[in-house]
Amino acid sequence: MEIETTTCISYEHLEMLRHFAKSHDMSLRTFISSLVSFAAQSQKVNVRYFKQVTYRTKGSKWKRLHLVLYNEEYEFFLDVKKLWKMSLAKVIAYCLDNVLYEFLQFLDKVEEDEDYYADNYRYRGYTFEIGEEENIFFYKLYWGPHPQIIQKASFA
Repeated sequence: MEIETTTCISYEHLEMLRHFAKSHDMSLRTFISSLVSFAAQSQKVNVRYFKQVTYRTKGSKWKRLHLVLYNEEYEFFLDVKKLWKMSLAKVIAYCLDNVLYEFLQFLDKVEEDEDYYADNYRYRGYTFEIGEEENIFFYKLYWGPHPQIIQKASFA
């Protein structure tokens, strides 16, 4: 199943996204998902606690961008928005302005591998755990496979 969402993006950023997605043989959605995943897993933004969500700055011409995301990508984007306290539009803009160059270097390196497949680098593997410890409810997010799955795989 896929989830549809809409955001706004500057024309300049949209042109950049389309150019780099095409040059790396990725769909626009896959490129955006991979870029945000790279930034999140590289911890390019500190988690912000008890702050309001911030939005993109006004003043530029914006284009509405319709995205169709896999379920785990959508949940992952919701987590990024919540932890970074940014709207999706601002998350994408931040990643383009601050992480794009490093991400492109990463892509150039992995594309040298003969087993390279563009969809391998989009975000996937979202898992979570819900429980209770000493009468306190908790919810843990894993931006990848659950640690128990990794542990089982290493013993196989």
